[in-house]
Amino acid sequence: MSRILHVCAGWEPTNGAASIARLIAAEQCGRGDETKLVTWVSPSDVRRADEVWMHCGWLPCLWWAALLASVFDKRQVRVPEACYDPVRLAYHGWKKRLVRPVERWCLRRAAEVIATCREEMEWIRGYEPKANVGQTDVRRFFPLPEKGPERPPRIAKLLYLGRRHPLKGLTYLERAVEGLDLELRIESSLDERGKDAAFAWCDALVLPTLSDNFGVVVAEALVHGRHAIVTDGAGVWRGQPGVTFVDGFRDADDAEKVAMLRRAIAGGGE
Repeated sequence: MSRILHVCAGWEPTNGAASIARLIAAEQCGRGDETKLVTWVSPSDVRRADEVWMHCGWLPCLWWAALLASVFDKRQVRVPEACYDPVRLAYHGWKKRLVRPVERWCLRRAAEVIATCREEMEWIRGYEPKANVGQTDVRRFFPLPEKGPERPPRIAKLLYLGRRHPLKGLTYLERAVEGLDLELRIESSLDERGKDAAFAWCDALVLPTLSDNFGVVVAEALVHGRHAIVTDGAGVWRGQPGVTFVDGFRDADDAEKVAMLRRAIAGGGE
């Protein structure tokens, strides 16, 4: 049995990194390991652990965890959650350049850096070539339907479920649905019961993201039998049954982003 310490900046249900961390921890518990979920680690936490898993990036709580794990010579695993996507590196880029030596030191200390899609593996290697990068398929945690929910002939009720953050593409979505005969529902904080009700209400989910390594809400929509419209900001869903995938979205200019979303929502194809 291993004692595994999971560190994440926040464990609220709306935190995608925390959602994946919980799934990984539950899987570890299922095989007999002992896990603990924390935000700020103490020296005693790290001393008792065999491994320290750090989720996400660019955060003092993770740097502190990496430092303590190095002091006590504990195995470190990093799950960056798309933090080294070039789009994210450019967002508030001056801050990331300022702390780059610290972030890269933490990556080099990790015995393994786990990517959740092929694109993310390249992002990590591009940011820190010395990182030992592996890959896992987070979709295994979800009972995804083999064929996937069919796209409804007409989308009258469209759901966006996620944070109001510039990288989520919500402003493009709001412009894209202007004039369309549909109702857009935007939810940023729902418990499990609220999510069930929201998925029961909608015809489809949309994730217009510029940067997501996974997108837990897409998996949840498919499990609930709802079609999903997803941009290439969440490349893991490319080719997934039940998903209308909007390729080329990340690299398009603002006007074309809006047009691409509008076509996908109105039924103009992928």
